Amino acid sequence: MTELKKDAWQRLKESEFPVCIYGTGNACEKILDIFKEKKITCAGIFASDDFVRDRYFKGFRVQSLSQLEQKFGKMTVCCAFGSSLPDVMQNISLISQKHRLIFPDLPIAGDEFISKDGLRKHAAAAKSVYDRLADEQSKKVFEAVLKSRYYGDITLLDEVFTDPGSDFLQLIRPEPNEVYADLGAYNGDTAQKYIDSVMGNYKHIFLFEPDKRSFRKCVKRLIGYDNISFINACAWDTDTQVGFSQSSGRQSAVSETGGLCAAKRLDGALSGEKCDIIKIDVEGAEIRALTGAANTIRKYRPRLAVSAYHRPYDIIFLCLEILKMREDHSIYLRQPPYYPAWDTMIYAI
Repeated sequence: MTELKKDAWQRLKESEFPVCIYGTGNACEKILDIFKEKKITCAGIFASDDFVRDRYFKGFRVQSLSQLEQKFGKMTVCCAFGSSLPDVMQNISLISQKHRLIFPDLPIAGDEFISKDGLRKHAAAAKSVYDRLADEQSKKVFEAVLKSRYYGDITLLDEVFTDPGSDFLQLIRPEPNEVYADLGAYNGDTAQKYIDSVMGNYKHIFLFEPDKRSFRKCVKRLIGYDNISFINACAWDTDTQVGFSQSSGRQSAVSETGGLCAAKRLDGALSGEKCDIIKIDVEGAEIRALTGAANTIRKYRPRLAVSAYHRPYDIIFLCLEILKMREDHSIYLRQPPYYPAWDTMIYAI
């Protein structure tokens, strides 16, 4: 990567225009806390027209974009939510054409932020991954994702977006009569897509989902299919119990403050049998889940689809972890349309 300049937070702090936050909720709360710590002044908070209403958030009256434009004219917009919805992404893009728009990186898991020091510290690891990437698109994604997260610049992502459904089919290449494991099955949506891709002709499916509500939805969706093992547990590196926050979405994750939840290894569930495809999206516990599938990966070399966006350097260290288990995997990176760089995927073939 080229020499880094000012990161997203420094750009916000040094803005010559009033800084206004777009969006309310948990991300906005975190951003306001960071603003206080870094002495960044928030001039206002706005929401999309359908969500303005007559309300206050953290002492700020929630306004519309047009109201703040009338008050300030030119602004620096700090975005406090993410979306893959085309109309929302288009609106964000339109705002970025009128105002400076910055998407500061907020880690979904853990409390580490991407930083100049961190990128320098991990430069050798990043280069080793970059050099191993299997095609030019992967290399473009690698640079675009890291730079976008550091600078808070979503325009860096526009040229690397690809369709996730096509990526899965073209890279993972599901075939009939295979064993598929979905670690972090959520409501069964990705498993359903897999089943459809092989027209229902699979050998066995293992589904891990720790969140109770999501697990019930998953079972309800897929209960009509044969040869599916529904496992209400975290995908982990040992068979144990862990604290888990039940939130039925991205907020569902392993947490010291959560109630106890079963945690199991994929290796244990498979009992030494072959698995052909493993998909992992476990809200920041990907290293644990990979470790719990290490014997299977080393022995059978399954194709892997692993989420790499929950922690700032996942795109580096998850690739290294996979290659440590099987050096002969070819590593591809793909970025679905999403502002900011969420749902980034590693495909190990």
